[in-house]
Amino acid sequence: MPRRFFLRPWALALLLPLACKDPETVAAQTQAQTAQTALAEGKAALASGNTSRAIAALQRASVAAPESVEPLLLLSDAHQQAGNPGAAILTLKQAEALAPGTDPVIQKQLSNLYLREGHSSEALAILLSLRDADQLRDDEVLSLARLQARMGDVDAAFKTLERIQTDRPDDPGAKVVEADILLRRGDEVLAANLMDRLLNQDPGLTAARLLRAHYFLTSGYPDLALADLQSVPGEEGKKLEVVALRAQALIALKRAPEAEAALKALLDAEPGNADAMAWLAEVSRVQGRESEALQWVDRALRVRPRLAQALYVRGRVQEQQSDRRAAEESFRHALSADATFAPALSRVWRLHLDAGRKTDAMSTLERLLGLGEATPEEKANLADLSAQLETQVPRGKKLIEELLKREPANPEYLRIRKALDNATPKTRKRPTGPVIIRGSRR
Repeated sequence: MPRRFFLRPWALALLLPLACKDPETVAAQTQAQTAQTALAEGKAALASGNTSRAIAALQRASVAAPESVEPLLLLSDAHQQAGNPGAAILTLKQAEALAPGTDPVIQKQLSNLYLREGHSSEALAILLSLRDADQLRDDEVLSLARLQARMGDVDAAFKTLERIQTDRPDDPGAKVVEADILLRRGDEVLAANLMDRLLNQDPGLTAARLLRAHYFLTSGYPDLALADLQSVPGEEGKKLEVVALRAQALIALKRAPEAEAALKALLDAEPGNADAMAWLAEVSRVQGRESEALQWVDRALRVRPRLAQALYVRGRVQEQQSDRRAAEESFRHALSADATFAPALSRVWRLHLDAGRKTDAMSTLERLLGLGEATPEEKANLADLSAQLETQVPRGKKLIEELLKREPANPEYLRIRKALDNATPKTRKRPTGPVIIRGSRR
């Protein structure tokens, strides 16, 4: 007699629903399970720093769940961590296409990516759209105003700032941004007075202290900049922005080993920090260790291939090695990554002047002046070129008079003022668009 098999009641309860499902439903459930499993694997790999595994898993999750935004957002993050910003941007755009309407979270991530990669115009367009849709927090509005000023649109920056100052005219954060905009407009006295007032009212206002330190550095007072930076307390003082400014001041004061120690401490805490690597490259360069500097440059560029600071340091090393053509190419790459990167512009105008391209040198110096990044030396050179080319003479006179207030007996300043007095003003069509280095293939 054949044996009979009977299912227990609980097993029967599980099998009956499956028997009732059609193949399409089963396939959909299987696909959903595949997506969840791949998503969980991707999150775990991302958390552990295994970006290649994370990318593979999240790509599977995205294919299995083509209407889901979450795998794409995580995939974009994985691409960023893997040093592939282009793929990260494309992935975010895929996510943006899936989101209903304009998702402010995705838009903000996209603008941050654009900014990080030097695509300021693209970031600005997104942020303006979010501002007009009232989707920006106050700190994001302030960042937008600062970006507009950095890109040379001071009037628009003040207009954006009004969104906060109309309701809170004494907001400290907005006042710091106001001082920043004033500096970029050339109103140094107003800006300096405002920064001093803010720090007298609140010595712990780090944003104001950083802005004043940067102003001191640009103006040629690294000792005052360092004093401000040493007043930044606790954990705030360990952040990249503070450490990088301190490194600049220490380099200017011929104390590069101290800068190196601070940067290495930062890199120990954040091993993947490409900015710290790029600054270590600069510290190595100024100490004459060119081969080591280039190794740091290569490490930084493996993490962020378009990092302007790293590309700039490569150019400086190439200059020191008398490879002018390669240096010009590196500075061009740095400016393509960030058209407002002042250190590269500061080298470019010198290259133009050395090659006899005075008009190009003047245009580059005007760019630095418009960014609020021109040093006293650069203002003097711009005034001198105004005299030589007999162009923008009134502005040249204003610049040299400001410099003479600091150094009334400076013979070079006095010579330039005399040349300006003897110049016959002409008008010149000011160039627009990016700075171009010509003559690099000689």
